[in-house]
Amino acid sequence: MHRIVGGVLALMLFTPALWAQDKPATPAEQYQQLLKQYQEAMKTFQDALKDAKTPEERQKVITEKNPRITSTPKLAPKFLELAENNPKDAIAVDALLWVVSNLGIGTKGDSSKAMDLLLRDHMDSDKLGRLCQLLGSGSDKKSDEMLRAILAKNSHKSVQAEASLALAQHQNSLANIVNRMKDDPQFSKMIEQTRDKDTFEELKKMEPGNLEAECEKAFGEFAKQYASDMAPERLAIICQQGVFSGSKGMEVLVRMLLEKDPRREVRGIACLALGQMQMQRANRLPESEAKAAKELQQESEKNFELAAEKYADVKLLSRGTVGEKAQGELFDLRHLSVGKEAPDVEGDDQDGKKFKLSEYKGKVVLLDFWSQF
Repeated sequence: MHRIVGGVLALMLFTPALWAQDKPATPAEQYQQLLKQYQEAMKTFQDALKDAKTPEERQKVITEKNPRITSTPKLAPKFLELAENNPKDAIAVDALLWVVSNLGIGTKGDSSKAMDLLLRDHMDSDKLGRLCQLLGSGSDKKSDEMLRAILAKNSHKSVQAEASLALAQHQNSLANIVNRMKDDPQFSKMIEQTRDKDTFEELKKMEPGNLEAECEKAFGEFAKQYASDMAPERLAIICQQGVFSGSKGMEVLVRMLLEKDPRREVRGIACLALGQMQMQRANRLPESEAKAAKELQQESEKNFELAAEKYADVKLLSRGTVGEKAQGELFDLRHLSVGKEAPDVEGDDQDGKKFKLSEYKGKVVLLDFWSQF
C-alpha cells in the first residue's frame, strides 16, 4: 500500500516538471533565442578574424563567416514570423527593427516587409526613434512616406523629433544625389544601375535648387518645433556630423540652435559648429572667390571668439571643452590658413645648427618635419 501511495505521489510531483518542459516559449524568449544565434555567429566570426594570420585568411573569413552574409538572411524571416504571429506583443517591434537594422533600408524583400508591418501595426511605438535614424540616410520614396507617417501618427515627442530630423536629412541626401548626378555622368550611370527605372527617371527630373530649398525648410521646421525635445548629447552629434557635410540646411539648423535653444550647452556646441562650417566653406571656395572666402573666415573667427568667451566650459562629447577647441581653431585660422604669415619655428638644420624660420623670410623654404620613436 505504501509503495502505491509513494508511486502516485512521485508521479504528482514529477508531472508539473513535464508541464513546464512542454510549455511553449514566450515571444520574448523566442526573440532572445534568435538573438543568441546571431550573437554566437558574430563571436565565431570575430574569433576567426583574430586568429587569421594573412590578408588572404582574413578575406576568406569575411567571405565565409561574416554573419551579415551567412546568418542574417536566414534569421530575418524568423524574426518576421515572430512579429507577424505576435502583432500586439511589444517584442514584435524589436524583431522588426532587428530586420531593418541588419538588412538595411530596402524597397524589396524582408526589409520592406518589416517596414510594412511597422507601418501597419506599430506606428505609435516609442521605439521608432532608431528606425527614423536609419530612414534619414535613405533617399527612396518609401523612406519619405514612412517618416511622414511616423511624424503624423506617433504620439511620443522624442520619436516625433527624430522623424522630423530624419525627414530633413532625407531631403539633404536626395539633394546631394541629384546634384552629383548632374555633375558626374559616372555617378549618374551607377544610380541608374542600382535604382528601378521609375525612380531613376524621377531623380533626373528633380531640380537641385528646389530640393535644397526644401531641405533648408525641413531643418528649420525641426529646429523650430522639435529640437527642444531632443537630448543635448544627440544634438551635439548632429552638429558635429554637419560640420563636414557642406549642407546649407545643416547651417540653418545650427544657426537656429545658437539663436533659440534655451540650453546653454546646446548653444555652445552650435556656436563652435557654425564657426567650423564657415571655415570649411571658405576653404572649399576657388581662388576666384577670394573675397567671399575672406568674409566667411571673418564670420568664422567671430563665432570662434564667441564660443571661447561665452561657452568655454561646455564639454565636448569626445574630449575637452568648447573653449579649448575654439582656441585651437582660432590659432589655425589666424596663423596656418592660406595667405597668413607662418608662426616662427625654431629647430636644428641638417648640419645640427640652431635656426629660426624668421631668418629665412623672403626666401623659398622647405620644412621637413619628422620624429623618431
